[in-house]
Amino acid sequence: MNRDEYLAACAARYDHCGYERTKKMKFTQLERMILEGHVELARMLLQSRLEDDPRGKAKGGHLCPKCKHALRFPEKHKWQRRILRTIMGELAYHRAYGLCDACGYTGAPLDEALAIPRRGPSVGALRKICHAAVVARSFEAARDMLRELAGMLFGRQHIRTVSEREGRRIVEERNEEVKAAQAGRGPQACASAPELLVIAADGGRVHTIQPAPDERWKEDRVGVVYDAVPRPDPEAKLGEYEGAKAQTKTYVASMEKWEPFGWMLWVEALRRGYEAAKQVLFLADGAKPIRDLKNLHFPNAIFILDFWHVVEHLAGSARAAFGEGTEAAIAARERWKRMLWNGNAEGIIRDIAEQSHRLGAPQKGDPESSPRVVLHRDAFSFFPNNKDAMDYPRYRTQGWPIGSGAAESGVKQLAKRVKGTEMHWNVSHTGAEEILALCALFNSEDGRWDQYWDRRAQGGPE
Repeated sequence: MNRDEYLAACAARYDHCGYERTKKMKFTQLERMILEGHVELARMLLQSRLEDDPRGKAKGGHLCPKCKHALRFPEKHKWQRRILRTIMGELAYHRAYGLCDACGYTGAPLDEALAIPRRGPSVGALRKICHAAVVARSFEAARDMLRELAGMLFGRQHIRTVSEREGRRIVEERNEEVKAAQAGRGPQACASAPELLVIAADGGRVHTIQPAPDERWKEDRVGVVYDAVPRPDPEAKLGEYEGAKAQTKTYVASMEKWEPFGWMLWVEALRRGYEAAKQVLFLADGAKPIRDLKNLHFPNAIFILDFWHVVEHLAGSARAAFGEGTEAAIAARERWKRMLWNGNAEGIIRDIAEQSHRLGAPQKGDPESSPRVVLHRDAFSFFPNNKDAMDYPRYRTQGWPIGSGAAESGVKQLAKRVKGTEMHWNVSHTGAEEILALCALFNSEDGRWDQYWDRRAQGGPE
């Protein structure tokens, strides 16, 4: 299509929308008709632009993008037709498809030059598909969202395939970053060192497709890193303390075990200024794998045990010692909570140990929920092992956070997408790992979602 033909098409579309033809239409009908015409003209212009591009012709000394040798264009590939799905709908164009005799590369110089993916939709359409796949509750809902809001008609399985493939690309980039950081080539840190950097981690549950007798509910790991502004309040009453206010949160999420996940979280912390931060905190619930992760990757960070998680342990010990819902249990729980708030972890350990001795040591066959097991675990394991992370008066004086709510909310946010009674995932390569990577990218608040798609639009290895 040349310029005159395109202008003629525009004029025809203009006349088509004239008053006499459309005077009986309501505004919504006008909107739809004019928008459809606009998209049709845009698609025509884009197709014409592709067809006229000299880089799509089988001449001009095209070089292999890998080894820079000259490409050869076999006769049958000189005008290969491609159907491309774009944000303006489907279009077809012809372009030369070359072969490199030196390295075996095959590809279309035009596609390479314009950073059109070798397969699948355009990057613009791909971004919309991935956005819907992350935001919607399911791939079916993503299909409906794309149709209603973008006028893009994709099936649920196609949306799943495309978004998981893009998630795999993100996973592979992340894995390469970890390898580089382990070799001493860490990511570029943020420009300014944060006054306070907070790292937190927690685990969720994902229903997977696993053959029996494997456990189908698998744990996903979620980490959050954020900079914060301390808000000292040493005299705050129990339940009224707010602490440091989070600024920008970024996420890491994976189905990998805690050990490899720790490397991912470490790389994310490096990117956020871990090595230059004036103060670094690590917040978690005291689970041994997470504490081991902290000790390995963040040895200089101050470990803070999530206050409300500790309160749950106190409530469990009170129930175990005095019975569910009894006045004695309620009184003990409130007394221990005040002791915890005031930094008296040693007194709590003595009290719970006394109750453990009163009931006796756990017996063979006792379930994990039995009073003897609960009291013995809290008195001689949980509280002694974590008492160094329970100095809440000091944390309030410094204005630091005392809860890992940012990680817990991250788990819940991602669970909205990957957890549900009707959701069953492969663990990786075509499943949960890839969607979690997309979710972490999308939910990070530093603009990396936009940055990723900007890079994607510039091309690079497929």
